[in-house]
Amino acid sequence: MFTYFHDHKNKYNKGQLAPVYILVLVIVIIMAMVTVNLSKVAMVKTDTANSADAGALATGAIMANAFNSVAVQNNLMINAYWAAYMSVSVMFVFAFVKLTMAYMSASTALIGGTSAEALSFCPTSCAAAAAALLATNLSLAAAEILVVVSKTIMAIGISITAASIAQHYNYLLIRRMAVKGRSSSIRNGHGFVFSNSGIGSKLKAGSPLSGVDDPRGYRDSYIDFLDSIGDNEHYNYSWRDGQGRSHSVDSNVHTNKVDDFKLTVAILPSLAETALLLASGLLIDSASVELAEASGVYAFAAGELKGACPQSMCCPPTPPTAACCAACIALAAAAQLELPAGIAGNSAAIVSMTGAFALLVGAMAGLLPGPTITSSGEWDDIMFFDCWITDIDHDHLVRVDTTQRHQGGDLGLWKTRYPDTASYAVVDFSGRGSIFPPNPRYGSDIVAVDSN
Repeated sequence: MFTYFHDHKNKYNKGQLAPVYILVLVIVIIMAMVTVNLSKVAMVKTDTANSADAGALATGAIMANAFNSVAVQNNLMINAYWAAYMSVSVMFVFAFVKLTMAYMSASTALIGGTSAEALSFCPTSCAAAAAALLATNLSLAAAEILVVVSKTIMAIGISITAASIAQHYNYLLIRRMAVKGRSSSIRNGHGFVFSNSGIGSKLKAGSPLSGVDDPRGYRDSYIDFLDSIGDNEHYNYSWRDGQGRSHSVDSNVHTNKVDDFKLTVAILPSLAETALLLASGLLIDSASVELAEASGVYAFAAGELKGACPQSMCCPPTPPTAACCAACIALAAAAQLELPAGIAGNSAAIVSMTGAFALLVGAMAGLLPGPTITSSGEWDDIMFFDCWITDIDHDHLVRVDTTQRHQGGDLGLWKTRYPDTASYAVVDFSGRGSIFPPNPRYGSDIVAVDSN
């Protein structure tokens, strides 16, 4: 076109190209403004996408670290449980051994008491006296052993209580650590969203806040805003530029709460465990008292049978005398009246020891890992002996949504308009980690982004 006008310039008057140049200039200016406008839209879109990706990765990384820390601490909790169980098991075994010894002594004492009752009359009063004396010593020894068993059961109860408190304290620490990790991840996620949104390059230090008397300007105010970010899921920062145009950036960071912990607890609840130990202790104490009383009865009967023993020599088959036979019969009859009480107490003690043994076996088995419960608070597990954390109810996902809004300007011939620009990113931080068995290999990866 310009070549044509140049070749035929003699046919035109001067100034006739001015309208054409003006038209071309207007077109060029409009194209430049459109290019600048599209460039700014593209830049805002890039900043929005980058901020969403950065925020999601930051949130996911911190959540992964939090779950890795839970896995590591859970391993310590598992070791603490088994160490406590082995320690208590040693005391249980000691109690079983002592209880078995007491049972055998009491059983032998019962045999002695029964034999003394059968042999009390002459001419076997001497053998009856020996049997009663044996029953005396054995029942007393059994009673003394049961005192040791009773103290052992008390020590077992104290140890279980201490271990249960320690395990609950470990659980509280892990739970609070996970909750704090989630709060930190959300806070840092927002920080990365705003830091990568391009706000910093758009703010000028010292520029006045619209409608706010703040001589520090937007940049210092923006820094204060970043410092004030907490663990809320949504935050917004707005400002106005030198031409009075409004701008804002929205940030939404979402990841599920870490409220529901799945705990493996002991088979028996704490109250049931305490009840078994208390019942077994009462049975042991009762058996100890019964054996001590039986020992006294056996001892008294043994004394009477010792008195009858010399007199029994004058009874048949040797020629009897009325006096010696009367004395033997009287003492043997007195022993006959005493021994049933000792035998009854002895028998009752054996029954009590059998029941205590069964209760202790149940108490020991009740401390083994049992059901899995869901704890939604810090005290939901208070009725149980915590073994370890089985899992945390979480989908291991993080989603970050961010939107930028920028008001256009009136440039006379051209009015700029900028559409709301939104972007999101989803991060999966499950990696190859697990809470149980503990495997601290959680890692964050972007699994979804917006396709616009």
